[in-house]
Parts: sequence; C-alpha cells; structure tokens
Amino acid sequence: MIEEFFLFTTHSARIVAFILVPLYLYLKDRDRLFPYLTSLFFVLLITYGLKYGLGVPRPEGALLEVVTPRFPSGHTSFVFTPILFFRSWKGKTLLLFYGAVVAYTRIYFQVHVPLDLAASMVIALTVSFVCLSRKEDINRKLGAFLEKF
Repeated sequence: MIEEFFLFTTHSARIVAFILVPLYLYLKDRDRLFPYLTSLFFVLLITYGLKYGLGVPRPEGALLEVVTPRFPSGHTSFVFTPILFFRSWKGKTLLLFYGAVVAYTRIYFQVHVPLDLAASMVIALTVSFVCLSRKEDINRKLGAFLEKF
C-alpha cells in the first residue's frame, strides 16, 4: 500500500503539472498560461540538465529501485513550479501542501536527500518568479509566434 502511494504521487505530479494546472490557467487565468508553460519548460531543462549532467547516484539502501540520477528531484521541481502562478492563497496553499507530500515521499523512500528537494524547490520557485515577472514579454512574444501558425 505504501509503495502504491509513492507511485500515486509520482504519476499524479505529472498530471497536476502538465494537464490540470495548464487547463485551469487556460480556463481561469489565461494571461498566466504562457508564462507558466515557459517556466515549466525551463524548470525541466535546468532540473534534468543538472540531474543527468552531474549524475549523482541515488542514496544507498533506497526502499525502491530507481535507476536515474538523484540530484535534483524532477517531481519536486515540477510540483513546485505552479505555486506562484495561482493568485488565491487557497490555490497556493493546496499546491504547497501537495508539493510537500510529494517531496516527503521522496525522502521516506530514500530515493532523495533533503538537499535534492531544497535545490528543486529553489529552481522551481526562482524560474517561476522570473517568468511571472516577465509575463507581458512572454505573452507578447509567444502570442506573436503562435499567430504565425
């Protein structure tokens, strides 16, 4: 049952970050959609660039067999990316709580160490802040680019 919870957080993190949040932003706060997608793109680029560039091995004695490098945590990165894009404290709090649950499962199953999670959160929140602060530029440039199609 515990392993199923880990798998649930693993797969649901992808659903939240790549489907539910973009859908919500498209329907409710469209001017934040392109900055969010831009942020998610750069968070993934940085996170997986570091993960595979550095190749830090997983901790010894992990409770689950995971063959990819450990630093930083990809799931933690993309779960923390949308937090700043929600205007309401209710949405931010819900995503923060969900992100904490995902991060905790990584520690509990010993597939990450706290430094991995802290780095992931810093990457996600920093990139999100930068993209959100450049919202008008991103919307203008991506909008103009997409109009060509």
